Amino acid sequence: MRREGRRDPGRAGDVGGSAEGVDALERAGEAAGVSAGDGLGDHIAFTDGRAVGDHPRLLGRPIAYSLFTLVVNADAGVQNLSLQQVRDIYAEKVTNWSDVGGTDLPVHLVNRHRGSGTRTALVERVLNGGGGPRIEVPEATAGDCSALGRDEPGRCEVGGTDRLLQEVADVPGALGYSEASSAAAAEDIVEVRIDGVPATLRGVEDGRYPYWQIEFAHTYGEPPAGSIAAAFLRYLTDQGGKDVLREFGDRPCSETRFPLLCEPAGS
Repeated sequence: MRREGRRDPGRAGDVGGSAEGVDALERAGEAAGVSAGDGLGDHIAFTDGRAVGDHPRLLGRPIAYSLFTLVVNADAGVQNLSLQQVRDIYAEKVTNWSDVGGTDLPVHLVNRHRGSGTRTALVERVLNGGGGPRIEVPEATAGDCSALGRDEPGRCEVGGTDRLLQEVADVPGALGYSEASSAAAAEDIVEVRIDGVPATLRGVEDGRYPYWQIEFAHTYGEPPAGSIAAAFLRYLTDQGGKDVLREFGDRPCSETRFPLLCEPAGS
């Protein structure tokens, strides 16, 4: 079975982001000539949040909610930012780390490409979660992160989590974002607390930590009952599958009060 999307980097069938995974799933269904009312039984696409765009043949199921974290280059000299400071940085009101108590280094934003579920979660949950003027991730100023000027603020974009974490570690003053489980295993980066709160399930569930998202499993139509895709979806709600989700720092939807909504108690 091919699993398109965010889990298991480097395995065959994985792609760089949520939108790419959904597009790959649609192409597979079309190539297989699956007729209306039938489903494809060997592909699943995982997305952070609902799939963006018009996908009439795809069915999405909430599986878990996932933790994300901001990550910063250690040279920036920060470990904690207020939610307002985060918004000011992405609104380009703050362009030097000294403005928020860090070192005298320009802010370099390392972003995921459009369509990334991690980026979408940042925009919807963190930058615009409380109303006010809408804030978007600013456009890239350099095609390659290594080309960012060391004496002025700038932005670049990358296609995957591993690449983003490496660029944040390598570029002085860099700020990016990642799944919390991936960031915890990375070197030479600092996970940023938001208003003093680290990325934990407890922080999400009591409403203090804003950077999280529901993870959906998408199929092309309803997979046949005896297919490997249907079996894998059942596995994710069994004890073994739930144990794997917890290992990655996720909360299985089946353990929430309303599994079909999959909302933390404090959200």
